Amino acid sequence: MKRVLINLVSVFVLSCYITGCAVKTPIETTDSAPSHIVIETSETTEATTTTEARGHFEFKPIVMSSIFREMMGEDMYKAYCNYVTAVQNGEDDFEVKDEHTYDWMIGQFPSQFHLLYYEYTESGYGGAFKNGRAKFQYKISKEELKTKEAEFEKLVTNILNENLRDDYSDFEKALALYLYFSKTYSYDYESYDKMYDDPFMHFSGYRFLTTGHGICSECSAAYSYLLLQAGVDATLAGGNGNNGEGHGWSYVTINGKNYHIDPTFVMGKENCLSYFMMTDYERESEGGFEKSKNTIACHYKEDHNGSKYDASDDFFKPLWGGTLTSWDHKKKVIYYEDMNGNPATFDYSSVG
Repeated sequence: MKRVLINLVSVFVLSCYITGCAVKTPIETTDSAPSHIVIETSETTEATTTTEARGHFEFKPIVMSSIFREMMGEDMYKAYCNYVTAVQNGEDDFEVKDEHTYDWMIGQFPSQFHLLYYEYTESGYGGAFKNGRAKFQYKISKEELKTKEAEFEKLVTNILNENLRDDYSDFEKALALYLYFSKTYSYDYESYDKMYDDPFMHFSGYRFLTTGHGICSECSAAYSYLLLQAGVDATLAGGNGNNGEGHGWSYVTINGKNYHIDPTFVMGKENCLSYFMMTDYERESEGGFEKSKNTIACHYKEDHNGSKYDASDDFFKPLWGGTLTSWDHKKKVIYYEDMNGNPATFDYSSVG
């Protein structure tokens, strides 16, 4: 069925390869702070304490990329909201305009925008849509889902609150989570090797967050989802690289400008900045992913829509190839080593 074939998470399930920065000096921390918390320091101020570094983020049942919503349309978005509400209430169906809207919504939205529901609910089969309502199915009992829901919401909010501050800008949120991914998660080579023998293997952002490892489609889905939960506009992107294999990454909109961020390439390369806030040019340079052949958000209206969206702002170009040593939230300065290993600073005060 169409909703199965076009599932975006599956589209980008193919291989990725890891290249780039060597591991350099880690982010500075204090003895009382977990190692994954970003601590900002400066020569004139004391290190931020763990209490001050913690945010107060709450779980949002409905989050959405602006590009994805525009592309898919309001009918599908409304159907998605109705679906989420139905699952929350333990219902078995929800209101939707027509069967076409249902097919595309159920096949695209949950995998990106509610990782838990994608894991434990699925589309109805054999006349799921009738008289303006569509059925779906639960993979586990509704009682068990409630337990899983509480666990997942706690997992998500803990990650956000331990890594982000309430006063972080969208750029700083993206940076903090990017650095967190660089040293917390790992690539699942075992599953990657097996998936060619088992085309029905299940991959998801939920699996990535709960197991601590995964392939590119899972990593990018998890990163984009956490950004959305933190209030940063993010979706997925993908394409075929120089080696002809598919790869998926994240695509963010910050201060009205688009950027590519690849959380998969940075896993295991702690604090590497090569794959952060990339332009279309840099995205192609780092792997050969040509803009005109890339897909942004989904395949809903055309096979490749990369040319419709521009990521051309090169403000962050000085960071490319560098390795972060620390960053100062108050001064809006990043301290890093450039691609030649020389100490450098980057003032991002103009973007927050």
